[in-house]
Amino acid sequence: MILKRIRIWNFRCIGTSDNFSSIRDDNPGIDIKLNPHVNVLIGANDSGKTAIVDAVKIILGTQTYDPIRLTDEDFYQSSQNRRSELKIECLFSDFSPNEAGQFLEWIAINDNNEYELRVWLSAIRKNNRIIYNLKAGHDDEGTFIVGEARDMLRVTYLKPLRDAESELSPGYRSRLAQILSSHPIFLKEKDANGDEIKHPLELYFDFANKKVKDYFDNDVLKTDQVIGIESHMKGGAEVKKTIKEQTQSFLEQDDSREPKIEITNVELNAILRKLELVLEENKSGLGTLNQLYMATELIFLKGQGHSGLKLALVEELEAHLHPQAQLRVLRSLLENKKDSSQDGQIQYIITTHSTTLGAAVPLEYLKLCHQGKVYSLDKEITALDEVSYKFLERFLDATKANLFFSKGVMVVEGYAENIIIPAIAEIIGKPLYKYGVSIVNVGSKALLHYVDIFKRKDGSSLPIKVAVVTDLDIKVDKEGNPEENRVLIQKKRETIENRYNDQMGMIKTFCSPIWTLEFDIACGSLWEYMHKAVQIAKKIRNKNDWISYEDVERLLKSTESDDDLSTELNPFKRAYKIYEPLLNNRASKAVAAQWLVKLLKDGNQEDIKSLIEKDEEEGKGIKYLIDAIEHVANGNIGNN
Repeated sequence: MILKRIRIWNFRCIGTSDNFSSIRDDNPGIDIKLNPHVNVLIGANDSGKTAIVDAVKIILGTQTYDPIRLTDEDFYQSSQNRRSELKIECLFSDFSPNEAGQFLEWIAINDNNEYELRVWLSAIRKNNRIIYNLKAGHDDEGTFIVGEARDMLRVTYLKPLRDAESELSPGYRSRLAQILSSHPIFLKEKDANGDEIKHPLELYFDFANKKVKDYFDNDVLKTDQVIGIESHMKGGAEVKKTIKEQTQSFLEQDDSREPKIEITNVELNAILRKLELVLEENKSGLGTLNQLYMATELIFLKGQGHSGLKLALVEELEAHLHPQAQLRVLRSLLENKKDSSQDGQIQYIITTHSTTLGAAVPLEYLKLCHQGKVYSLDKEITALDEVSYKFLERFLDATKANLFFSKGVMVVEGYAENIIIPAIAEIIGKPLYKYGVSIVNVGSKALLHYVDIFKRKDGSSLPIKVAVVTDLDIKVDKEGNPEENRVLIQKKRETIENRYNDQMGMIKTFCSPIWTLEFDIACGSLWEYMHKAVQIAKKIRNKNDWISYEDVERLLKSTESDDDLSTELNPFKRAYKIYEPLLNNRASKAVAAQWLVKLLKDGNQEDIKSLIEKDEEEGKGIKYLIDAIEHVANGNIGNN
């Protein structure tokens, strides 16, 4: 069986869209349909990932019987008040006949003639108490689910920043002992008379106990070919004698008992609690221990001794793992998934903050968490087509995967935009990092593949503002004349906007006014800075090396006078002269962008702000960049 669906009402950050005091079945805060294999909850801090995992733990319980109880803070706090009711519901499917038989009292058959089990936990706050019920059934009343059926629903939970060393260490609460004891080879067998047969480990410990007794009973040990003891080796009789004499001085005269030194409690469960799992003689690092611990838990889930739900909740899969180790663990999980009809099938719900994992997980397995809501990126829901999924599988790397953790996203064509836009945002007082905004540098014209991540098949969009920054690409000749007239320019702009914009206004396109980013900056009030940056980039390209500040000063003095360019009345013609080295590949756009940013930051900030304001007033130059920044930053103040 698998967990098919989770619905949650008024739990922590997961509220409902109404203010009714009672739970309405048709209006859950989230309704997640789960993949039968892998589900990766990804998103910024406080977006709801842990709330979902904890909701599953609370309703289903854990294999380690962790104490879990609801508190007042678990009830959703709205702007009006804290809700008095919450509900968590799980729907299970894909039962084998044997599994279905364990839930006969509660299971139902759906319209597709398949077994389904609905389990829900409801809780209310009343008279300073929290009262909750766990029920299951196919009707709204249901009946309480208890006993063995309840235990079959327990999940394996790996906590964030898990202490793998203590989990694998011996002791009364040893997790390793719990895992081993569930394996069939540790089940006690019986003889013909019905008496339990000693397990081989118990026989080994019996043998060890006899050897321990021999050691403390003799002053000199006998030669033992099995163990390798030589006859001259000393025993521990003197120590035992000392303990015996001291003890007898405390006891009554006729008390004939004598102290013994032995391995205590050689029953199988006690033996298993003494075992420790290690990978090497030296103490392993946290990452290695974490991998060893995860492997042990998954072997337990796959084992024949485990009956019931094979669901693993893994918070922060990347805990203590460097990027390459993260990828190895992830790919192992993905490659080892089996057909759901097989006993070894494990279902995963994983949370992550890792851009490495965000880029490596197939998109259809991702569940994007944002402000207490969950948005699946599977093929049935997003606007992405098969080509886009394949494209993103190849090109969605860790630097682009930061979009999954953002409150706003800017999708840009290349490195120049990636360098210049954050600098402009800082100058105008809206640094992107303060507003939780990420830049996705596509490095090509393939913007639509990334934009469609945020669009849904039903015409809606994710509640994340997206700015698509692209070049209009209307070329200008040396005389400053655009290749197309104003009507064609406007038509091309509308075509681009219609390609990317959504109906809700969350995704907007911001085109350069005429040609490219660099050309249009050169058309605006910052043209002198763009001119200097291009000349520096041209010099560096010729020199094939970085350039010292002294060289920059000499270069700027020897460069064609800015006054000569300022006499050019046609801004397009002047911009063409500035842009020409970039157009003809005699200078690098990325290097020019770097130096433009440096010149702007080193310049008089009041003067630069005045030039930017002039661009805004006249609707030229970097006006479209400022509009894009305003779009994604509006209403998003606060760090991720």
